[in-house]
Amino acid sequence: MGAFYDIGAALNKEQLLAATALWQGDADALQVIAGAGSGKTTTLVAAVFAAVEAGYKPERIAVITFSRRAAHELNERFAAKQLAPGYCGTMHALAWKFIRAEENPPRLLLNAEKERGRMARELFPEFGHIPEQILLSGDFLDTDQREKLAHAYAGLLSRENKIDFDGMITRATQAEPGNGKFDAVLVDEFQDTSPDQVAFIRSLRAQKLFVVGDDWQSIYRFRGADVAITQNFLRHFDNARRVYLVQNYRSGKPIVKLGNRVIRSSRVYVKKELKATRPAYSKPTLFFAAEAVSPENVWAGFLVAWRRKFPEPQEKTTVLVRTNAIRLLLEKNKPDNFEILTIHKSKGLEFDNAVVFGVAEHLLPHRGNDADEEVRILYVALTRAKRFLGFVAWEKNGQGRSVFLPLLMRECRLVYI
Repeated sequence: MGAFYDIGAALNKEQLLAATALWQGDADALQVIAGAGSGKTTTLVAAVFAAVEAGYKPERIAVITFSRRAAHELNERFAAKQLAPGYCGTMHALAWKFIRAEENPPRLLLNAEKERGRMARELFPEFGHIPEQILLSGDFLDTDQREKLAHAYAGLLSRENKIDFDGMITRATQAEPGNGKFDAVLVDEFQDTSPDQVAFIRSLRAQKLFVVGDDWQSIYRFRGADVAITQNFLRHFDNARRVYLVQNYRSGKPIVKLGNRVIRSSRVYVKKELKATRPAYSKPTLFFAAEAVSPENVWAGFLVAWRRKFPEPQEKTTVLVRTNAIRLLLEKNKPDNFEILTIHKSKGLEFDNAVVFGVAEHLLPHRGNDADEEVRILYVALTRAKRFLGFVAWEKNGQGRSVFLPLLMRECRLVYI
């Protein structure tokens, strides 16, 4: 009993409401829209303790995450307070646990993509010289060829009683082995869910469902995530309620303000206004090249401008890029106090100093991706910064600019490179 109150004492009013409302009210589901830096994990942990306080047995509580890193952090927090939920881990690990308990469980097919590539070359020998990442991409094979490959692959799994990583969720959902095992289910990073994962969550048939996430930070469409599930939660789940966490404890005031403005560039989003709790350390800076020759050329110019702006060695600075190709390009010429990550890799992390490199046509926003998700990717990138936020942008001979450039020029201090 004391453990929950120890945590509750550190919560603000929004967090305390979010942690306790589901267990104290008559709603069956609660959605917590948790803005960047608003204490999402702290609130989730507190919600588990609140459930126990309300009479739910720890062994009948499941906490579902989307990454092993998040699961590890949550388990450490629970262990520190001597609480052990019945399950705390990734959704795929839970599905696999259920599948392994079946009477004749399948074996996991390792290197599934490699196997599919082998089958594709066998079925279509004329493509034997094509790398598998291209051969298996969505638009290389025509519809008939894709169906033929899918049929052959399904036959292999059936004959050899195997299952691949992608098939775990559907298999566990169809069998409903989790039905009745948990009274309360809590889902972290709910904005990353796909329709099949939501079906799996429903199949658990828990009395209470607690989900936490932020549609503004949904950036995994390429993995099947559907942001509309989060945006329309109240329509999809009966007797559901929504609450908000909007106090940002991470970033300086100008960064929070810029994030609020950036997200308005998307067409559909859950409306909220994040509020800064930290002072205005510095205005975001835009390093701009008006006549860029290449990303390498811009990077070299940025480093010169950076040393000019900060002649004394700076503390560690994280450079965030849109693609792995750009990351590899910049890694060749990187100062010691810089680290370079893709924006997707930075999700869930925070840095004192962050620079978003590559606000340029076809790069950010990236060519071919959903325009609203590109806005969210920019939002995720800028909200990693705690104190200093920079952007590196360019045009090609005064033409071909990112659609994000005008907004950043209005809101940032401008440095030409």
